[in-house]
Amino acid sequence: MKMKNKIYSLLAVLLMAPLMMRASSTKTLFDLANDHYNKGEYEQTIKLCDSLLKNNVESAAIYYNMGNAYFKLDNIPKAIYYYEKAKKLEPNNEDINYNIAYANTKIADKIKPVPEFFVKSWWHRIVYSLSEKQWMRINVGFFFLFLIAVVFYYTAKRSENKKRAFIIGLSMLVLSFITGGVGYRSYVNRTTHNTAIVFTPTVNVKSAPDEGSSTLFILHQGAKVKLMEETKNWQKIKIADGSEGWLPKDDFEKI
Repeated sequence: MKMKNKIYSLLAVLLMAPLMMRASSTKTLFDLANDHYNKGEYEQTIKLCDSLLKNNVESAAIYYNMGNAYFKLDNIPKAIYYYEKAKKLEPNNEDINYNIAYANTKIADKIKPVPEFFVKSWWHRIVYSLSEKQWMRINVGFFFLFLIAVVFYYTAKRSENKKRAFIIGLSMLVLSFITGGVGYRSYVNRTTHNTAIVFTPTVNVKSAPDEGSSTLFILHQGAKVKLMEETKNWQKIKIADGSEGWLPKDDFEKI
C-alpha cells in the first residue's frame, strides 16, 4: 500500500510539474515586462506581454501594462485598444477605467454618449459588480443551499418545518437561477467581440457599404465603435451618440 501511495504521489508530481513550470515562466515574463516598463523600455514591455498572449496567457494586468506602454510611446489608439481589452476582463477596475477616460481626452473625436436608460444602467452595474467566476461561485452556493433545503424538507417530521424548508428551498433555487443568468451575461460580455477601435487616422463613415455613397460623418483613430451588421468588406457601426454608418473593415480592430 505504501509503495502504491508513493507511485501515485510521483505521478501527481509529474503531472503537475508542467503546470508549475508554466506558471513560474509566466510570472517571470510578467515580472520582466514590469522591470522593462519601470526602466522606460516600453518596446520590450510590449514584446514580452505579447509573447504571453501568444502563449494563451490572458489577463487584465497584461492588457493594462500593454496599454500603459503604448500610451508612453504616444500611440494612443493602441493604448485605448488594450485598455478596453483589460476592461472586458475587469470592468470595475478603477485604474483601467481612469486610464481609458484619460486616453480618450487625447483623441480628436469627443463623442457625447446618449444617456443610458436607468434600468439598463442598473442591470449593467449588477452584472459588472462581480466577475464571471464570482457570480458562478455564488450560483453554485445557492444551488447547494437549495439541495440542503430539499433534504430538510423530506426529513422534517413537522409540517411547519416542511413549510419553512420549502420556502427556503424555493428562494435558493430562484436566486440560483438569477445569479446563474447574471454570470452567463458576464461571460457573454467577456467573450463577445462587438466593439472595436478605429486605427485609420481619418475615416469617412458612409451611408452605405460603398465608396461612392455619401459621407455621414468623420471618425479619427482611437474612436470606439459598436459593430452591427456586415458585408464582405464593410461593417455597419454605431458610435456612442447614436450615429450609424458604414466603415471598411480594414479601418478598425475588434476589441
